[in-house]
Amino acid sequence: MKNILNKFKINNYTYLFLIICALCGYIKNITVIFVICLIHELGHVFFINLFKYKIISIELLPFGGFTTIDKRINTNINKDIIIAFGGIFFQLILMLVVYLFKNDFNVITYNIIIKYNIILLVFNFIPIIPLDGNNILHLILEKIFSYHLSYYINFIISIISLIIFVVINYIYSFDNYFIISFLIYKSVMYIKNYKYIKKRFLLERYLYDFKYRKIENNTQNINSLKKEVLHYFKENNKYIKEQEKIKKLFSQNNI
Repeated sequence: MKNILNKFKINNYTYLFLIICALCGYIKNITVIFVICLIHELGHVFFINLFKYKIISIELLPFGGFTTIDKRINTNINKDIIIAFGGIFFQLILMLVVYLFKNDFNVITYNIIIKYNIILLVFNFIPIIPLDGNNILHLILEKIFSYHLSYYINFIISIISLIIFVVINYIYSFDNYFIISFLIYKSVMYIKNYKYIKKRFLLERYLYDFKYRKIENNTQNINSLKKEVLHYFKENNKYIKEQEKIKKLFSQNNI
């Protein structure tokens, strides 16, 4: 437990946000939001530890958190989906506990907890990078399409969702500029880092033996590789394992 606590850090913007809210008299509101975000991240942490992945850091932001994990890209998709749902699952448990003990809260506090819990739940389900809704969508896409194609489909859906989110906020209340800026930054970094992530994805498949759920022959190109699938390429009337194909590409510097 002590090791987990050492992983937590509070973003500088969070400190600023807390001070501004305190000065404006929203101490109870921001405290509730902060506790909900903490419980949400603990949900991810619980399942990350359950699957024995290593946690690098847990950063608390004004509107949520961001847990960085040291794990391979080619891990079990179902496990990753469970981790992505972990925060939402813990929030639902929190709502149930608060409801069962609602007589122990005054009406205002109870309504604040339920209100912000629902808001954060809905917000996290939006398929915008790097929210849980987007992570879940991306993982589902990886079950259907190649890693390369699912990455770009996910990005397109995220951008469309982000545009809709900005328009709605502009029409009704454009006071989420920090959240919007953060989402735009994460989206830019997502696509900017793809070249590095793709190399890491391929290098993992060359270096390690993963458990594959099926085999596909006559793969057309390197961008056709799917997670949890072992691929064979047809070259010169014979099949070669994907590791050989990846090795050739790296040696020719064609990745």
